[in-house]
Amino acid sequence: MQVTILPNIIFARQLGLLNTIYPIIVPAFFGLGLKGALFVIIYRQFFSTQPKELEEAARIDGAGVFKIFYRVMMPLAKPAILVVFLFSFIWTWNDFYLPSMYLSDIETAPLSLGIEKIASALRQQAEAYGPSVTDEAIRMSTTFLMIIPPLLLYTFTQRWFVEGVERTGLVE
Repeated sequence: MQVTILPNIIFARQLGLLNTIYPIIVPAFFGLGLKGALFVIIYRQFFSTQPKELEEAARIDGAGVFKIFYRVMMPLAKPAILVVFLFSFIWTWNDFYLPSMYLSDIETAPLSLGIEKIASALRQQAEAYGPSVTDEAIRMSTTFLMIIPPLLLYTFTQRWFVEGVERTGLVE
């Protein structure tokens, strides 16, 4: 990531995408980057567990490659798609490096950068005036704000996520 960041920043500046979330969201959406290899492994592992008879039956019924993929395999792959989506969301949500490179405006900064800015402001305040009673509460509340969206997302998708992890063979 550190090797390719400078050309990516120059490319984003030429496209006018600096201080927008697009240079961060688009690669995450398409599974690009080093994490994309894990997504390929998850999909490969999932599809290798599917019986070949399903594909053969669809081929006998006259379905082509794309129809087999979209009509037979994609409906079966919902748990794997959910696992990849959740991993991509969590990694993008918790990312500090890319937002710090692409976003310099405070209005577009995600919570991961906001927490760092709040922590540095609290540090400066503690150095100037001494520690405050509310410093720890502010740190804990910003951390809680960072945890709420992934926690809610996982709460609503837990059943399918566990099923997807079981089917793809991921081991924790």
